[in-house]
Amino acid sequence: MRATARESVHPWQIGLAACAVVTPLVPVIASGDPFFVLPFVVATTTLTAVPLFLYARPYAFHWAAGIISAVLLPWSLIGSWVGMFVFFPSVPLLLLSAFSDPRQRPRAARFLAGAGLLLAATVTLFWWGRGY
Repeated sequence: MRATARESVHPWQIGLAACAVVTPLVPVIASGDPFFVLPFVVATTTLTAVPLFLYARPYAFHWAAGIISAVLLPWSLIGSWVGMFVFFPSVPLLLLSAFSDPRQRPRAARFLAGAGLLLAATVTLFWWGRGY
């Protein structure tokens, strides 16, 4: 009998999902502005972090990232009046994390992971530069 190793989510995918959680928190934490409603921020951050807990099950990770990004898109636009627009960059970051597995897409995964990292860095620097 031979034991096979169970395949888990690739570290690039985990990193992009973590960027989707951390990137919106930069302006929320750095600003002392009461524009952000804290319970909404906590609930949205918790929802965005769900794929990080599914690192041992790639199929569930992909589905969770897709469903959460589909829910997060209208929520970030509709909830923009309470500061939830900062979660808008999490939508493409979660989608990029779902598709950036180099074991399935060797060439595309490198590009997708790089694009996600560039997006997270650009958005963070933009918010930082605005004085938050």
